[in-house]
Order: sequence, then structure tokens, then C-alpha cells
Amino acid sequence: NPCPKCLGEAMLGSEAGLIQSQEFSLYPWIGTAVHYYLEHSIFKEAEHELKLYVGDVPGYGPIKGTTDIYFPEEGIVGDWKIVGLKKIKQYRLKGVPLQYRYQAQLYAHGCELAGKNVKSIAIIFIPRDSGNANDIWIHEEKYQSEMAQAALDRAGRIYEEANRLGWEALPSSDDCWNCNMNGW
Repeated sequence: NPCPKCLGEAMLGSEAGLIQSQEFSLYPWIGTAVHYYLEHSIFKEAEHELKLYVGDVPGYGPIKGTTDIYFPEEGIVGDWKIVGLKKIKQYRLKGVPLQYRYQAQLYAHGCELAGKNVKSIAIIFIPRDSGNANDIWIHEEKYQSEMAQAALDRAGRIYEEANRLGWEALPSSDDCWNCNMNGW
């Protein structure tokens, strides 16, 4: 989570963070359907939904995650992102959001810790609002264990500060949807 306040809140398991709700959206259903189709119809030979240990945050404990797809022959750890075409065009021009890159690097780190061959990460952007397969875009980059470690170190610092000051005292990101919607 790029927002320190929201990450601190989630790590402390605050009641406010646990009971926040979002209006119903079809987007999670669409994403689940796409994941299912890709797993069962297109990439049957790959490994899917790997449950991973990615590292420890001191005082907090183990961090786990689930990668969407792993191609063992190529050493590629992949993450599907089902987003609007406008976002894909934005990412192609301005770059992939760091949170997606760190997330994929953490999954790759977890695969490496599990003894798997890891060479690169792939973030596969599939537009939910286009019927053109040419609009699918794949961002691939070399696996960088130092990025995964930096994410774990950051989480550790945030957890320590949240425990010391309370998550409410942590700064929020300017572009945090949750913080802006809740008026923090």
C-alpha cells in the first residue's frame, strides 16, 4: 500500500479499517472471471495462485502473498491487472505505478524463497473495456530482490511508527483514495 496511514491502519488491524465498506462493484467479478479463464483455458501448463511467504516484518511477523501466475521454464512471475484502457494508456506513457512493481517484486522474492527459478516479473494489463487483444500490455522487468527488501523494510518502519504514535498520526498519501474519501 503506497499510503503510510492506510498501511499502518491495516497492520494494526484497527476497527475503522476493518469495517470500511465500498459500494458494490462488478470489477472484482470481472477480474475473477478473467483470472479463471486464463488459468483454465489459456495457460494451463503454468503454475497459478501460488501461496507465498515473502519475508518478515520485525514485530509484525511473516508477510504472505499470492502470485497470479508463474512460468517455471522462463522464470517469470506474473500478476494480472484488469483495468480500464485509459489507465493502460497512462501507464504506457508515464510508467507503471510503483505499488504494482513492488507487489510483483515481492511475489518474485517469495518464489525465490520457495526455491523457484526467478528471472523477471511481468505485470499483464488487460483492459476490461476493450475488445481488442492488441490493447493488452505487458510490463516486464528483471527481478530485483533489493526492491522486495525495500518494501519489507518500509513496512517495518511504518509498523514501528504506527505502534509508537498510532496509525492516525501517520501521514497519508496525497493521492490515497481511502484517505480522500474518508476526509482524513
